[in-house]
Amino acid sequence: MKKFLKLAGLITLGLILSVSCKKEYQLPTATFTATVVSNVVTFNAVVTNDSKYEWDFGDGSYINTLHAPTHVYGEYGRNFTVTLTILGPGGTVTVTNSITIPPKPKIQLLTGGTDGSSSKKWRISKTATAFTVAYANAGLSTVGSYPGSILGSINMGAVYNDEFVFTGDGTMSVNSKSGGIFASLKYCMGNSIPMAANYGAAGLAYMSSFTAPTGATFTINEGKDYTITTPLGPVTYSNVMTLSFTNGGFLGIKDYTSECIIQKLTDTEIDAVIFYAHPSYGELPMLALIVTFEVAP
Repeated sequence: MKKFLKLAGLITLGLILSVSCKKEYQLPTATFTATVVSNVVTFNAVVTNDSKYEWDFGDGSYINTLHAPTHVYGEYGRNFTVTLTILGPGGTVTVTNSITIPPKPKIQLLTGGTDGSSSKKWRISKTATAFTVAYANAGLSTVGSYPGSILGSINMGAVYNDEFVFTGDGTMSVNSKSGGIFASLKYCMGNSIPMAANYGAAGLAYMSSFTAPTGATFTINEGKDYTITTPLGPVTYSNVMTLSFTNGGFLGIKDYTSECIIQKLTDTEIDAVIFYAHPSYGELPMLALIVTFEVAP
């Protein structure tokens, strides 16, 4: 009987010790920060009482379970709601933050990247139904809108094959597929350059021969007040984006003037205003070709 009481006492003591050692689990807490570099975001969580992480990056991608994941977003220029869910022994907590992916850098749109290994070829759009010639005044008043087919009808169809190659290191090159290049009629006449064809009404021509520039570079200028001196006086285009060139670089048309206004720049399209001289007004820019470029294959 005494032995039974002692055994019962031990069992009771064990139960008491077991209850007194039981742990009360706390609800997890969580915050996180995000470091955005272009479309690459590095997240870092500060968490307590956790056992599992679940990240929802807000773009329909898979759930990530790392403590400090890095995520590459496929879209630029928009906001994403990011959700972090922490699961722990004491329960579950969820926190959200909004992050902003900035627009794709202009250099990346133009060259396909931001380093010297990236490059993109552009050509005058073969699918454009027309190209517009305007006066180089503040309003770019239209002189005429000409069907794109007119270039082929006057033996200037080679215009559509010439390529302008922009590289992420700031260099550019011009690839002539026929040996010549699109130019202003005045530039050819003023430099005694033979022409394969010309369209006098628009002041445009196609050189019969062309030597590509070496060491040409370009600069993207955003928010610029661009002033040109025309035969009728100076004209300023306020808060525009331009491409300027050195060492013989240019876009579209070879002329005395090489800097041009970029009205639109996407991954697949450039809308440019290219200023050029006219035989009736000397070497200063009098007209502007408003033309679309597409990515060359």
